Amino acid sequence: MEIKFNNLSYKEKNKYILKNINLKIKDNLITGIYGENKEIIARLVSEVMDYQGIILFDNMNLLGYDLKKISYIKKLNKNTFLTKTVSDEFYLRKQNINIKETIYLDKIISSLKMVGLDKEYLKRDINTLSKSEKRLLLIALSLISNPELIIIDEPYLYLDRNGKYIVKKILKDLKNKYHKTIIILSLDSNILYELCDDLIILKDNQVLISGSIKTLFNDYKYLEENNVKLPDLIRTKKILMEKNIDLGNFKDIDDLVKGVYDYVQETKEDS
Repeated sequence: MEIKFNNLSYKEKNKYILKNINLKIKDNLITGIYGENKEIIARLVSEVMDYQGIILFDNMNLLGYDLKKISYIKKLNKNTFLTKTVSDEFYLRKQNINIKETIYLDKIISSLKMVGLDKEYLKRDINTLSKSEKRLLLIALSLISNPELIIIDEPYLYLDRNGKYIVKKILKDLKNKYHKTIIILSLDSNILYELCDDLIILKDNQVLISGSIKTLFNDYKYLEENNVKLPDLIRTKKILMEKNIDLGNFKDIDDLVKGVYDYVQETKEDS
């Protein structure tokens, strides 16, 4: 699914929150949105809101699109879950899905398994779950309807290391295996750099810059001038370049560690 905003403006209490926005969210990619009012972008494509301009889904006006095909995974709050047990919460969602109950149960178990939870969780009282378990449950609930567009706010929030690994794999699989379009909302540039293909940076009610995330984060000076925090890997690369230390083109922390090791070994041999 490709999403286009053409000359879009949005007001709250007669004050512009977004003004003259033109942007494209490409089909079958993970696009990160960074900056102020990033949640408004998510709401505009997932809710019925009063705005000026045009929003197109695959060249179809948003007003003619079935919003049930969009899943917005928000941060946890006291109103996130509406029932007592995990099973009840899944069957509450069934109201929006035309599917036989026996098949739906299989889909529930499959969704739980995808996020690392087994079928025994169906009996659990939601209030007894940890925040990490609740977050994973929310993702499972959001995927049960097989949405075309997935929006997730701060994907690693509340998660331990294993939970982060699971969510990373889910997002990559949703893109690569199931060809979903995914939007990630985050102020953590490390998460965006790790997970996203494209990036949209918002500032002063407008799009500051957008494009390939690897390209944008290499423009150190421009981003720092606009108070955009660089990912740790890019910041490290910048510092090393300033000191004329070449560790190669490292893409992740493993590459960086290997580069440091190789550099130390070469330095020892030279000395």
